[in-house]
Amino acid sequence: MFYLTEFFKTLGESLLRGFSFFLLTCLLAFSLTHRPWIARTIDRISPDKLVNPYFVAVIDGTVDAGRVKTVLGQLPGVVTVNDKGNESRGKIQLLVKQLGEEYALDSELLNFKSLRVVLSPSLSAESLEFIRDQVVALGGEEHVSATPIKYPEITTVMKAHPFYDFLAKAGDWGVVGVVALLWIISYWLCYDVFRSRSYIIEKFQRRKLVAAKTIATGLGVVAVLFAALGVWNGTLKFFDSVLLLMVFSVFWTFSMQEWKWKPTL
Repeated sequence: MFYLTEFFKTLGESLLRGFSFFLLTCLLAFSLTHRPWIARTIDRISPDKLVNPYFVAVIDGTVDAGRVKTVLGQLPGVVTVNDKGNESRGKIQLLVKQLGEEYALDSELLNFKSLRVVLSPSLSAESLEFIRDQVVALGGEEHVSATPIKYPEITTVMKAHPFYDFLAKAGDWGVVGVVALLWIISYWLCYDVFRSRSYIIEKFQRRKLVAAKTIATGLGVVAVLFAALGVWNGTLKFFDSVLLLMVFSVFWTFSMQEWKWKPTL
């Protein structure tokens, strides 16, 4: 208990550095004991999952568009079904007028319904294609055509952003790597705080390896707590837990040396 108390007292010597180090220690432990959760979160915040995919189905006059809309509305994952028929016919008629009076359009070609089917972003690619195929199957390929699954233009813009580009390439290990790098920096920034305080305790309380025991106790408690939380949540993997202990142990070994007085900044 003495070394755990000393761990937090040392962090309190420099609140900004101490708080940053403790926060990043918890984040590193969390990232390695909950890596599957991080992977799922990255998947959920990908551009394709943040916007609603859609497709447009064109149905000729021989198919009951109302029945198709009703069936689609009952399928899980279908958000809305919008009738775009009048809008599409208006655009076609406007185009014909622009071409000139010598152009004529058979009235039967205008006897169609255009349905914009908006889908849930949580659906898998297979589920999206299944719903699209269901629309075609309802009326038959001769009477119904459907566009490929599309995404709003904002999706392309988001994918080009460096943040999403990094997540797409690095994934969960990229997040762990960034947190680990920040943790290493914060460790070295707190290094002198542990160094100076342990020197005083070793000189006046006749204790040895105070810094090593203090750091080991603090990091050990954090590792155990988050490992237990990972077991509870079902996200802890043996390799990740070993890696966490290795990272903490490698930097902990630097504290096992003879300490000399060095004032904290």
